[in-house]
Amino acid sequence: MYERTDPLTVIAPAPEGPGRGVLVCGAPRGGTSMAAGVLRIIGADMGARQGEGNNEDLDIQEARGPVDRLGDPGSDDYAAALARMRPVIGRRAQTRGAWGWKDPHAALYARDVLDGLPAPRLVVVTRDPAAAAMRTAMLTGMPVAEALADALALLARAAEILAAPPCPAALVSYEKALVRPGRFVEQIAAFCGLSPDDAQAKEAAAFISPERGHGAPHLPGWPRQGAL
Repeated sequence: MYERTDPLTVIAPAPEGPGRGVLVCGAPRGGTSMAAGVLRIIGADMGARQGEGNNEDLDIQEARGPVDRLGDPGSDDYAAALARMRPVIGRRAQTRGAWGWKDPHAALYARDVLDGLPAPRLVVVTRDPAAAAMRTAMLTGMPVAEALADALALLARAAEILAAPPCPAALVSYEKALVRPGRFVEQIAAFCGLSPDDAQAKEAAAFISPERGHGAPHLPGWPRQGAL
């Protein structure tokens, strides 16, 4: 009998209780905004100061700085980025209940911050890398081959972390979430220790539609500038 695969696969199980330090990563234009927006809708605090178009915690992103300085974990630039991020993350760690942040590039530094979180969860979102690269090229002007190489490099770093996860971890298929949005909401809520009510679950499932776009949940979306 044919069985449908789920949008989310748990790599390392999570204990009971809310995730306090949910890190959503993957690659640019790769579905991380969708996952972070769903988490916001179903009850996770994903940052007080948010990027309207991408559900990113601007305080952590600004502390992190340029991603091109994070490639070498032994560099002074990398150490400086961690030194800037850790106090910001530490303040977020005082949040009661479920909280986290989204950074498509977080596989570059995840191992060095996850161990300091109260109840961490790692959510790695993957999308067809060609589609992600084409979207990046369209929006930024970057050559599509370069965007593809960047996406694949980030996903390779994320795969290395999933091979030996330092905390509860899950792998998400963006395409599977589009096909089974209700199931994805159910799964990510369970993994992150959230209990959305029926209205929240319905809103979160509707948010997953790619034609809407995956910006801030309170915005109506941009039908002509969706996520595809």
